[in-house]
Amino acid sequence: MITPPIEKLLTVMNQKGYRVYNTPSIDWNINIVGIRNKNLIPDKFDDTLIVFNNFLDHWHISYYPITTDPSVFYLKNPVNSKGTAILLEGQYKGVYKIDKHNNRYHALCQRLADVSVYRDNDKNGSLKLNTDTIETGRFGINIHKGPKNGNWGTDNNAAYSAGCQVFADSRHFNEFMNKCRNGEKSFGNKFTYTLLNEKDFD
Repeated sequence: MITPPIEKLLTVMNQKGYRVYNTPSIDWNINIVGIRNKNLIPDKFDDTLIVFNNFLDHWHISYYPITTDPSVFYLKNPVNSKGTAILLEGQYKGVYKIDKHNNRYHALCQRLADVSVYRDNDKNGSLKLNTDTIETGRFGINIHKGPKNGNWGTDNNAAYSAGCQVFADSRHFNEFMNKCRNGEKSFGNKFTYTLLNEKDFD
């Protein structure tokens, strides 16, 4: 997990031409950014999710450990005949909304537009980002919670992700959802997710 300062994060976003939501006079115009670890290791919460917003000319920023990778279980047992989905890095504007994840609990769900994914179909349990397999569509790449306390050895389900962005700790997830609900009240139920790579900060 990396925690770049807001200045560096803004620089990388601007260099890539990505939109940064910035309304200092209205609170909760939140930016949601994932950073994938440059070492592709599944079944580790070694990626970062960042939520930041500007209010009264001050940037408020929070960092959370997540995984942007599918679990080994689904890498070996794809639910799609083309292979397991791995979200492509990029900015997905207005793609997400607060909705029920698997009809179980509210999360940030890919409901409003398409995303792009790699398809890993060699079923060997490792991650392969092959550009020849990229496809775009509505695949349910949601942002949801993982184990209750971030401990793999107690309450984690091996089938926790078929390509979603998953929080390491449900308490962090609950805090994240509170921020999203505040954002919904101020700007509507429509959210952008940007996925970067740790290499972008080298």
